[in-house]
Amino acid sequence: MALILVGWIFVYLDDWRVEEGAVQASLFGFALAAGRSYVGLGLLALVAVTARRPGGFLGLATACCAADASMWLVWMAASTSLAGVADPAAIPLEQVLWWAMLVWQSLIMMRALHLDGLRFGWSLLALGVAYGSMLSLTHEFLPAEPLFTAPAVAAEDPLDIEAVYAAQAGLLERQLLAVSPGLPNHPDLFFLGFAGVAEEGVFRREVGQVSDLMARTAGTARRSVRLVNSRRTLTELPLASGSNLGSALQSVAQKMDVREDILFLFLTSHGTSKGNLVIDFPSLGLHNLTPAELSQMLDRAGIQWRVLVVNACYSGAFLPVLANPQSLVITSSASNRASFGCAHARRWTYFGRAFFRDALGVEQDFIGAFEAAKKAIGEREKREGKESSQPQIAVGSQIAGQLARWRAASRPPD
Repeated sequence: MALILVGWIFVYLDDWRVEEGAVQASLFGFALAAGRSYVGLGLLALVAVTARRPGGFLGLATACCAADASMWLVWMAASTSLAGVADPAAIPLEQVLWWAMLVWQSLIMMRALHLDGLRFGWSLLALGVAYGSMLSLTHEFLPAEPLFTAPAVAAEDPLDIEAVYAAQAGLLERQLLAVSPGLPNHPDLFFLGFAGVAEEGVFRREVGQVSDLMARTAGTARRSVRLVNSRRTLTELPLASGSNLGSALQSVAQKMDVREDILFLFLTSHGTSKGNLVIDFPSLGLHNLTPAELSQMLDRAGIQWRVLVVNACYSGAFLPVLANPQSLVITSSASNRASFGCAHARRWTYFGRAFFRDALGVEQDFIGAFEAAKKAIGEREKREGKESSQPQIAVGSQIAGQLARWRAASRPPD
């Protein structure tokens, strides 16, 4: 019991360290973490019975729990170090680390069984593989929720609306001054992230995580802008409003060579059944964004090469309006379907996790990443009994070639 407690402490610390600022405990997250512990003990009991050593369960569980502290220290140190790797897309380091930890757990279990008298051989190897497989399935099928989330802001907490709007010009200018121009005769990628709803922390987190991912894997660290609706970023980042988006697109275009550079625009929010992107910050009177308005903003800015990712319910409505020969347009759902995972406590929506974290974290092929994400999302929705969101893609006749030129120019010489 004491060793289980030590393991829980590391679970809490690992979750706490990735949540910025003030946090509050999530009872749902704690309940799921407890469930994972019980499932792990149940798997060890199953192994003990299968190995015909039911009386050895306590020793087996004690041995495996005793290794938790060492494994957590290695995991936290290694995952923190990987965040500074320049190009994790070349090798899926996070996945390699995860599988290495899984193998380590299986080897500890096998070693404990051997010390209890089970000889090394095929039976022990089979038990190790079975145990590792069951741990992997547990990770895959049990939902993942953070233990700590951003504290909800009281509804009566006053908002100085005049000060908020007065600060926008300075915040936007500070973001845009940090954007570096593209290199001459070299296709560069520029990133613009947009989190539309203030009361759902998942959108703020998602834009931040995607911005970091694109900086590491696509070289956008000095060519990145974030527009976010959140009380937590009011003094740091510009609002995700229609006017700020239009201004940001105009300014980013001035830093680009629009004949060769590519804009990666990521919008994440709720969506309406009429096909509009929800832009909401209570008391500020913001207006939703229509597909036609976004198309007009891009055209006015003169940005030719575009990768546009719209993550919202009914976002397929953006597809026919934004599609053209020089654009890659990806939406998380069809025009008549909802997408999932936009709860306040989550780190990722379903689409964000599948497309960005799991697919683009491995390779820079946006089209290939979409196909992998669409398959993964479909399988998850089917398991959970949800109506398929049917993510959509439109690949312009010219954009694939330009993306290939960007990847070739970004790849270090042999």
